[in-house]
Amino acid sequence: MAVFISGGKGHIGSYMARLLADAGEEVLVYDTLKEIPEVLAPVEQKVTFVQGDILDFERLSDVFRRYGDRIAGIVHTVGIMGEIVLEDPHRYAGLNINGTLNMLEIARRFEVPKLVYTSTGAVYGVVPGIASEAGNPPAPADLYGATKLSSELLGQQYAAAFDLDVRIGRVYFIYGPGKLPSRFVRLYRLTFGALEGLKGLAAERGADQKLDFTYIEDAARGLVQLYQAPKPPHGVYNIATGRAAAVGEVAELAARYSHFHCRATIGPGTLMPRAEALDISRARKELGFEPRVSLEEGVERYAAWLKEAVS
Repeated sequence: MAVFISGGKGHIGSYMARLLADAGEEVLVYDTLKEIPEVLAPVEQKVTFVQGDILDFERLSDVFRRYGDRIAGIVHTVGIMGEIVLEDPHRYAGLNINGTLNMLEIARRFEVPKLVYTSTGAVYGVVPGIASEAGNPPAPADLYGATKLSSELLGQQYAAAFDLDVRIGRVYFIYGPGKLPSRFVRLYRLTFGALEGLKGLAAERGADQKLDFTYIEDAARGLVQLYQAPKPPHGVYNIATGRAAAVGEVAELAARYSHFHCRATIGPGTLMPRAEALDISRARKELGFEPRVSLEEGVERYAAWLKEAVS
């Protein structure tokens, strides 16, 4: 039986596809992108690639009519992140919410047993310290967080109304090989841009922002564990590290490991309304999840990859 991954050529989706393929799962990747990401090259022959848009319901239906009897579960990763949503709110909020609605409806119509939705710690909004699933009700403080919470609520209502097994994994500030800082949100560019050799990295504030930076392999593995769990007791799990680090400190770490001898200049203060870290106690206990890559090791690995990627 196969796993259908929407956005399977994206950062999270491609690493999940790799882990699942390595574990012997049949993987069906659905994405608008044509190029196969580097992480999937070693398992390319084990993966079925289908090009399509998450908003094209007829295309999705055609794919499930063709492969549906082989699909045991869906992993939905497609989404526009952070302040990028503000660049075209009608289009991007619509993609985040309606893309999720499409996948839920596909799961209902084609009787797919389970669906994992990759959400975000941004749904918590501003929380002092560490945010937990049980202790901190979602209260998003920006449009991006609102779109993700809206998708979570749709998933929970589909689960209740149609007896679907909907599982939500809230990830947080994922970094690592496969993503160029220059092509992502401002905070990410400031924090990791030195690893890519970006010049003119400066901001009046942001150095004191504490966040839970999660290495891509750890995040993908936690989501795979959520997908593979036989009957998880809860519907929502934080997948992060449980530890906060200041943006200024991580940017200095990036400067130290950069092969391009550049650094960001960031003033005091914060840039966005976010919790500092996510409590992963539930994922530890019920999924067996444990982050394996320390922040320094992750930055060092990222630096090595970016050295090759931009040379």
